Amino acid sequence: MPTTTHLLDQLVSLTGIRDLELLEVSLLKTLNDFIHPTELALYKVSNRGEVRSQIEFEDGQCRVIREQFVVHPELQELFKREEKPEGGSAQISVPGGLLSVMTLLQSRATITYLVINTPDGMNPMNANMMEGMLQIYRNFCQLLQESQTDSLTGLANRKTFDECFSRVYELQPFDDDSTPVAVEKRKSSPATTYWLAMIDIDHFKSVNDRFGHLYGDEVLILMAHLLRSALRNDDLVFRFGGEEFVLMIRCQGRAEATGLLERLRRSVEVQDIPQVGHVTISIGATEMVRNTFAGTLLDYADKALYYSKQNGRNRLTFFEDMVSEGLAVREAPQSGDVDFF
Repeated sequence: MPTTTHLLDQLVSLTGIRDLELLEVSLLKTLNDFIHPTELALYKVSNRGEVRSQIEFEDGQCRVIREQFVVHPELQELFKREEKPEGGSAQISVPGGLLSVMTLLQSRATITYLVINTPDGMNPMNANMMEGMLQIYRNFCQLLQESQTDSLTGLANRKTFDECFSRVYELQPFDDDSTPVAVEKRKSSPATTYWLAMIDIDHFKSVNDRFGHLYGDEVLILMAHLLRSALRNDDLVFRFGGEEFVLMIRCQGRAEATGLLERLRRSVEVQDIPQVGHVTISIGATEMVRNTFAGTLLDYADKALYYSKQNGRNRLTFFEDMVSEGLAVREAPQSGDVDFF
């Protein structure tokens, strides 16, 4: 069992991390050193009980699973229950051990469960010590999320975009070589690409002028809901301020990116907003290619967005189409390593 000094050192290290995913990995490593379970994992589950992601700690490293999850049937049943475990925890007997299931974090759309498998369950001393550690983790995560989240819409803010861009850019969940993390890509394909899209609500100023800022805020909140509903688990959405949003989406090529963004545009167009009526959005998009600065990609998407707004609004424009039509010029690729920020 680790000494008190060792545990304090682990907690100090844990609360020095500013990346939520990296924080999850550090938590699992700390708990593994503390209780040495036969199975240790985090599950992010939708309010409907669907597993969205899974992080397993095994053989000294974390394995991030994005698809085709392998979940104990008894655990899956617990995830799908409408009534959650009393007190945020439950114990489930499975072949080979006893699962201790704890609600770690809960948001409007996702519940994060910590699952620990031990042969006979945890003894009271370990259970009390671990609950204290988890409460410190929850408190720190809340502070971290508040600093990274737009207070009105609940979306990630511009600061969060700056911090996670390089991780998505490299198609890796973590950008820290010292962290032992493996990403399971069971359906990976060489055609997988990432796309950056900028979205602007058309004539948003007139909404504020005609109906007041309270109704304008309601439009922004509804827009955030529509964006979250339209995107998949691996896609990211940010509010950049005002009526401007940025997406990073993973697609199997240009055609899928076009389909997703067009469906999003149409879903906004047909939405009837009480008092306000209908609003539309303009979208500019570009592929996230290597050796290109984040600021350059944002500039490409912004140019495409400006073209959409100047040519009728309520439309999608790709920067690549502007280049092929001679309406824009791509900057020369950067050589060597790219410093993003």
